[in-house]
Amino acid sequence: ARALIEAVLMRTQQAFGLDGGFLSPEHFAQLFSTHGTIMIFFMAMPFLTGVINYVMPMQIGAREVSFPVLNSISLGLTAAGAALVMVSLVIGKFSTGGWFGYPPYTEANFSPGVGPDYWIWALSLAGLGSTLTGINFAVTIYKERAPGMKLMRMPMFTWTALCTAIIMIFAMPPLTVATAQLALDRYLGFHFFTNELGGNQMNFANLFWLFGHPEVYILILPAFGWYSVTISTFSGNALFGYRSRVLANRALAVLSFT
Repeated sequence: ARALIEAVLMRTQQAFGLDGGFLSPEHFAQLFSTHGTIMIFFMAMPFLTGVINYVMPMQIGAREVSFPVLNSISLGLTAAGAALVMVSLVIGKFSTGGWFGYPPYTEANFSPGVGPDYWIWALSLAGLGSTLTGINFAVTIYKERAPGMKLMRMPMFTWTALCTAIIMIFAMPPLTVATAQLALDRYLGFHFFTNELGGNQMNFANLFWLFGHPEVYILILPAFGWYSVTISTFSGNALFGYRSRVLANRALAVLSFT
């Protein structure tokens, strides 16, 4: 709800044109940063992983995911990250560095306030939770399938959930590394991303988009499976091209990293 309101405010501001409007540039930048952060990390990903959490065990005949306690920890980490974003409404200010947090703008010299710190810890907690969720889903699909359910007999949604889980396992750690390095830059005077002091700003961009591009497929692959299963079920027809779709989803999981 908050991110939706922020989107409406930003579009309203833009409708007034460059010379009008009711938001200061800094306020607009905060809205842009929080809107993107919330929609990606605290709406789309938790929504889809929540659907997988509920539907996938039933589809493979499992009573529960393999690690229920780890599942609760993952949810707690994500909720803690979301709480930090919400706390930024009333305590301090959120980052104006965008949902991607590029240095050098988010370094201490340019953004000495608490804004980038909120962003760093919100993403670090959520990213860790998503990594653990990916491990949980993958192990569940590999180990908890009902007797006789071979991989090529799994529902398409379960296949897309497996591909999504594998992407999460490999795509979230680079983001966590990037936010940890940015935190070390800000708190302990490291220079991972300071070009003139031996660092390299592009390393942040490379690490972030090693997560950022697979993230697109974390969001779309479950939807592919969702629609495939729903349409074939309610139309009373078998899914056309099951094997080729499985191969395509597996290829997407790999190609997303290129």
